[in-house]
This record gives sequence, structure tokens and C-alpha cells, in this order.
Amino acid sequence: MRRFALGALAVVVASAAWADETAADISKKSREKGALNLVGLTAEIKLVTTASDGRVKEQQLTSSSRTIDGRSHALARFSAPAGVAGVAVLTVEGVGGAGDDVSLYLPKLKRVRKVAKTDRAKAFMDTDFAYADIASNGARDGTLQRLPDEKAEGRDCFVLKGQGDEASGYGQVTLYVDKQTSVPMRVEYADLAGKPFKRYRTLKLKAFKARVIAAEAVMENLQTGSKTQMTVQKLEDSSLGDEAFTEQALERG
Repeated sequence: MRRFALGALAVVVASAAWADETAADISKKSREKGALNLVGLTAEIKLVTTASDGRVKEQQLTSSSRTIDGRSHALARFSAPAGVAGVAVLTVEGVGGAGDDVSLYLPKLKRVRKVAKTDRAKAFMDTDFAYADIASNGARDGTLQRLPDEKAEGRDCFVLKGQGDEASGYGQVTLYVDKQTSVPMRVEYADLAGKPFKRYRTLKLKAFKARVIAAEAVMENLQTGSKTQMTVQKLEDSSLGDEAFTEQALERG
């Protein structure tokens, strides 16, 4: 009974703290708890993509994120399988609501190329995540509105709904953000025609020091029947400095 009371009190305190914050504020906090954008941390991640015909593909990567000059910088480096080892992706949050800047390092070509704005809705390394999902929730903050609270994946959540970011390929995005942790528990994506497109779900939460993160999550493509599950296998405070989140650092490996 005492544990339940303390849990209920935590929800009340968290809700009160969020009461004066806008939908955009809530959205920003949730982005920093997203699967591939754990600000201030470095995570070893396994991605398992299952196609509609049952074919399975596994990939390993290390993901680090840092806030530099008020903007989120996310760096992903792949280590396995051999065909993608050394590939690196740097995502820098856009200024003033502009789309994120995405740079891709391909070791076979030994050069960095920009991912065109028109390509950011494409699959991220042949998974069900898009490039636009790495450091974003796919929504334009200025269009988000608060809806009545709901439960999602068994957690009490704030619900936000808005238009998709123009670079994401999403027409509409609905976010379910955990009241206690700010972790996005579920994200529903509609395509540009308004049809259900993809669904992101946090499957397992994990405490790390003073934070709670999404330790397991899945992105499902509702139109193709494929899905990609993400599992955090190791987590630590990031030791990378600002200089690591540059195109020059991508080329150095």
C-alpha cells in the first residue's frame, strides 16, 4: 500500500511540474529520451529487423548524443555485420524548427555525404526507422496540441498530436509521453494521405543512475508488415567531447 501511495504521489508531482509546460516543451523532453538519442549517454544497441516474410537481419551500433549550443547532436556508428561496419551517421538538430541536418560516412567511399532533405523519410540502414527518426519524433513542435491524457503500454501518458515534420514523410504524429519519465511510450504515425503508417512502442524501461530510458523498443511498419526491435545492451555516460560530433570526426573513425 505504501509503495502504491508513493507511486501515485510521484505521478501527481510530475504532472504538476508539467502543468505549465507547452506541448512543444513536452515533445522536446521526450526527444531527449528517444531510443537513438539518449542525450549525454553512449549506448551499445542491437537492431533486429524482421521482414514480412520472416527474414531476420541483425545490426550492432554504438549511439552517443550531446547537446551543443542548445542543439541535439546524435552520432551512430555501426560495428556489425561486416557489410555495414564503420558506417557512421551524424544528426544535428535543425535551427528554428528547420529539419535536422544528417551526414552519412561510408567507409568504402572514405567520404561523408549529406542525406538530402528529400531522402530523410527513407529507411535508416534498411530498418523500419527513418533517418528522420534518429533525433526527432517526426512532429513539428509548433503544430502539437495536448489531448486528454491516456494510458499507453501500461503507463500514464500525456498525449500530443500534430503535423509531421516535412522531411519525415509523416502526415500526422500522435505522441504518448510517460508522465513520470518523459520517455515516449508510443508514437503513432500516419502517412501523407492520412492512413496508419508506422507505430513506435517502448517495450521495457530501465533505470540508469538518475534517469529512466527505453531499454527495449520496436518500430512497426503497419503497411508492409515489417518491424525493427531495438535493444540497449550496454549504457554509460558519454565521454565524447563536442569535437566528436563533426563531419571531420566522422571521417577519422
